[in-house]
Amino acid sequence: MSGVIRYQGIPFVARFKWSAGELMEKFIQALGEKKLLAAKCRNCGYAVFPPRIRCPKCYAKLSENDLVELSGKGTLLSYTKVYFKLDGKGNFIELEQPEILAAVKLEGTDSTIFVPLRETEKLQEGLKVEVVWREETKGELSDIAYFKVVP
Repeated sequence: MSGVIRYQGIPFVARFKWSAGELMEKFIQALGEKKLLAAKCRNCGYAVFPPRIRCPKCYAKLSENDLVELSGKGTLLSYTKVYFKLDGKGNFIELEQPEILAAVKLEGTDSTIFVPLRETEKLQEGLKVEVVWREETKGELSDIAYFKVVP
């Protein structure tokens, strides 16, 4: 017997509303205003980006009152060249030019994010980087175009 469950009968339509949650809603709205928000735990002081409803360190509940605005600047922790990307259907597409994927720790946070890095010459760990916004923001994750090295 395979792992597939087959159902015969009337068509089933799941009707429900989905929400990313209060903190992610505020986070996405802030992106549209070219602002980065993190959540800073009042219990242990851990700051996480993007914000979550629970602190990843002590698991305390986080709320809208715990949101803090970030400068958009950070430190390059590590990086790698990427030669393929996903097409959204589980397949790999070879890139015409390799891209840089960077591990960045934003100022004021304790977590690490992985972002595209452009406008680079010589890369090394510890370089300062900052966010580059899409020209026209819409309140979407793609409002963050990429990060770049700053002097």
